[in-house]
Formats: sequence, C-alpha cells, structure tokens
Amino acid sequence: MSNFVSIILCRNCGSRCVEIPGWIETGNAIIHCHTCGNHKELSGFTLGRARITNAELQNARDTAARMGASEK
Repeated sequence: MSNFVSIILCRNCGSRCVEIPGWIETGNAIIHCHTCGNHKELSGFTLGRARITNAELQNARDTAARMGASEK
C-alpha cells in the first residue's frame, strides 16, 4: 500500500473543508465546500478521512492537479 493519502481540495478556494452531504438517485455524490459554498456532482469516487500534518496538507495544496498541468 502507498504512503500517500488522497484528499479532495476545493478548486475554487483551495479549502480542505470538503465533504459529501448527500447522494442523488444515480448513486453520485454531491461534493460541498464549507468555505466557499462550491458544490458539484461527483461520479465514481468517494471521500475518506485521515489525519495528516499541516506540512503534508500544504504539500497537497502545492501539488494540486490543475487544468493543462501535471502534478509536480
């Protein structure tokens, strides 16, 4: 198993305060950011929880995937 933990960050504001408040009939999750209110439907994925350090969280933010760019 990998030493890495996957997390979802809000692309709109970079917040880690993202959760799944509910599901729709198709089985897709609704992803919601508590910081900026951004919400989207997500198909085929879910969220997990893990404790990480602030340094690890900052590294995740710094290496977030962006349109037209690969991860560092």
